[in-house]
Amino acid sequence: MSTPPLSWHVDSHDGVVVVTVRGTVNAESGSALYHALTQRLIREPVAVLVDLSGATITDPDAATTFSRIAQQADLWPGTPVGLCAPDQSTTRIIMNGSGAALPLFATVADGRSALTRHATEISELILPERGAARRSRDIVTEACARWDLPHLTGSTVLVASELVTNAVEHAHTVITLQLRRRPRYLYLAVFDGSATEPAPRREHTADAAGGRGLRMVELVSTQWGYQRHDDGKVVWASFATSSSS
Repeated sequence: MSTPPLSWHVDSHDGVVVVTVRGTVNAESGSALYHALTQRLIREPVAVLVDLSGATITDPDAATTFSRIAQQADLWPGTPVGLCAPDQSTTRIIMNGSGAALPLFATVADGRSALTRHATEISELILPERGAARRSRDIVTEACARWDLPHLTGSTVLVASELVTNAVEHAHTVITLQLRRRPRYLYLAVFDGSATEPAPRREHTADAAGGRGLRMVELVSTQWGYQRHDDGKVVWASFATSSSS
């Protein structure tokens, strides 16, 4: 008996990405699905829901596809990932083979309601001109105050200033500064129109909070990294909201 080929359809509404999967998820097709889901994360959706009502998993190793994407999303951009409507056999394989607790929902509507309940985000366009870093510091300070995270203000301000200044000096494009509040982490992302890998500045500027460089970003954030996409790149950093995270 032949194995039904894997296919998926992606729909996005109000920032929630729903990936409807059809066919059999095995080690090979699971790898392709993982890549497709990772590409969706680049755009920082509010949530990703994987509808498995028309899918089966026969290979326990393939269940790691979903735990891997959930772990990647937790690292950045903090997007919650949920699995919807798996049958009992698929649920068993996922629970036994994924190695991580994944949220399971009876329906896509249930998943949408649960995963978007606490979504909090601030996003602002910043022009690549003098004063951009100062504006980023103001945005971060206001966000930390609004979200009751005063202990993260100093480190997040430093990182925002560094990443925005790098974008001004090297990308010369409009910048998007984005902040996301999640239960475990505060996420900061800077999008620009250049695909060039981020590198330390060679010169300090008066508007760059001392020109501390990417080494400082590494030291004060929980994690940081960057990812290219079709329109340029995003450089991100996460900050644990409590010392136990």
